[in-house]
Amino acid sequence: MASSTAAEILETNVPSFEEAASVDDAIDTIRTTPSESDTTVYYAYVVDEDGTLEGVVSLRELLNADPGTAISSLATEPVISVRADDPVARVAKIFTRHEFMALPVLDEDDELLGAVTAGDVIEALDEDASKAVLQETIRDVEYDPGAESTYECFECGTIVTAATNPGECPNCGGDVRHRQTAIE
Repeated sequence: MASSTAAEILETNVPSFEEAASVDDAIDTIRTTPSESDTTVYYAYVVDEDGTLEGVVSLRELLNADPGTAISSLATEPVISVRADDPVARVAKIFTRHEFMALPVLDEDDELLGAVTAGDVIEALDEDASKAVLQETIRDVEYDPGAESTYECFECGTIVTAATNPGECPNCGGDVRHRQTAIE
């Protein structure tokens, strides 16, 4: 059975730090905190004293920053996030729109509950939901299987227009390829 909301697939053990934490402290904490899952750390989340999400920092940004720098000075805000009760299909659309590796999951008070990864969302979608997400997000690709395409002969360079690959060149009998296929 497919998961229906972000809350059902979220990872609760995500690195989060108060705004005053230094980059050095954040890296040490990430390095020494035992992980209870196979989840890869992509981001560190910056929260206030109440646990409200204030920003996000990529692991790359942390590793490249000066050790004494406050993590809040590196944080990106506003943060693109999802709600715990968001349907997995909506979460998938946000992933396709923004191309992140993980998204923070918030409750109704903007408190950080955890994060979902793109891989978890893909696994949670059932076949019908996957198709629906793809159909909504990939609108600019029109495909007409009956439309004619151009093919080029590898041997003599003859151009052939046909609805399907003719297989061989009508002039020399050589192999043909679709003109939009890259030659490696």
